[in-house]
Amino acid sequence: MMNTFMTIASLGATLFAGQVFALPLTSSSSATSYSLIADWSGPSFFSNFAAYTGSDPTQGSVNYVGLDTAASTGLAGFIHYAATNTSNAYIGVDYTTKSAMRASVRLTSQVKFDAPVVLVSDIVHAPAAYGSWPALWMLGDESASGTWPANGGEYDYFENVNAADYNSMTMHTAPGCTVDNSSTAFQGTLNNTNCNANSGDDGCSIKMPVFSSGSALATAGAAFNKQGGGVYVSSWTPTSVTTWLFARSNLPADLVAGNPNPALWTSAKPLAHFAGTECDFTSSLSKMVHVIDHTFCGSWAGAPDVWQSSGAAAATNSATCAEYVQINPAAFKDAYFEIASIRVYGAPGVAAGRSTYAKRDAAPEITYPVIRTIGDDCPEMANATVTSVAAHNISHAHGYIPHPHPHHHHHHRNQTANGTAFSHEGLCQTTRRAEAHPNDE
Repeated sequence: MMNTFMTIASLGATLFAGQVFALPLTSSSSATSYSLIADWSGPSFFSNFAAYTGSDPTQGSVNYVGLDTAASTGLAGFIHYAATNTSNAYIGVDYTTKSAMRASVRLTSQVKFDAPVVLVSDIVHAPAAYGSWPALWMLGDESASGTWPANGGEYDYFENVNAADYNSMTMHTAPGCTVDNSSTAFQGTLNNTNCNANSGDDGCSIKMPVFSSGSALATAGAAFNKQGGGVYVSSWTPTSVTTWLFARSNLPADLVAGNPNPALWTSAKPLAHFAGTECDFTSSLSKMVHVIDHTFCGSWAGAPDVWQSSGAAAATNSATCAEYVQINPAAFKDAYFEIASIRVYGAPGVAAGRSTYAKRDAAPEITYPVIRTIGDDCPEMANATVTSVAAHNISHAHGYIPHPHPHHHHHHRNQTANGTAFSHEGLCQTTRRAEAHPNDE
């Protein structure tokens, strides 16, 4: 297996010069070339987001904290790679405290965008634990002042629960959007065609098959992390939404060059494709912001039938999800996101706009801890920090009305590191003490 830990970098034309990209491309006169309109990577990663600190709309066993608290307690920080002098964002949870409401982070982008766009997410590691419900998704910005999903809808491109080794991709819209997906072959299975979130079907969802050793790539779970994650790419156009997963060694050449052109990727079979004449993809989905969250239990992972059928109850010897999450904090030490970059590319004339979640006032500086350093020589980086201008935190008091996810059954630290070095896949990793300096919200 390629040593992905020493080659992780944000997507860009110059960062993949040493890799071989084997994905063949075909030409098309109608293809649209996209250019970069938003870049969330490196030391400024967290300054592109606002933290939601209200109650969980999915009724999860979670306490969402602000970015200042997340930084000072080690829930938000960076993983540094000494060999390339690059840092990836770390978004974790409290794994030391027994609590009915586990501390976590929910981030929403400060910019919004409309179709046609291509969203590229380089995910190195994702949460995979019983009781866990992590997600990467797009949400209509106007949901902040209206009723979900009528105000812009939702698209989940990465979501799973209870350590499942497969991903589900789901569209949630107001009435009037159905898909047939007859135009393009895809790897997953379409569970229902009505994308109306309030229809009882809770949106239209495409589920990936359970991962097996013969599969090309794992889409979630422990196997996804073992392979070093992958690059999720979602194309949203006026006529469809399509999601691919690529290995970093097999990215399309135009994506590597910074001008992705999904119409040319005819040899790459997508994970999911939502299309059909009975859906307007510019009104059912609109003014989307990007959300990163990790909740626990709730209306999907914690549903009694899901807790039983997923094998979580038997594996944990716990009658309920909430019981397990409350008394087993150490189970979530590795339940974190490591994100090399998230980038948004727009078609000609498309630009990112200021979202409802954008900071109104001058944001305070927040110093984020270096959670871990990885390198051949384990360089001394004790107490290392990265300072970034923070986004503000969002709560009910700031006017945010969370979307309800009414029946989400199908889809949707206090950590002070001890400085102990340990071996992982032949590399030296040193976890360092978090010495962050929080600011008032």
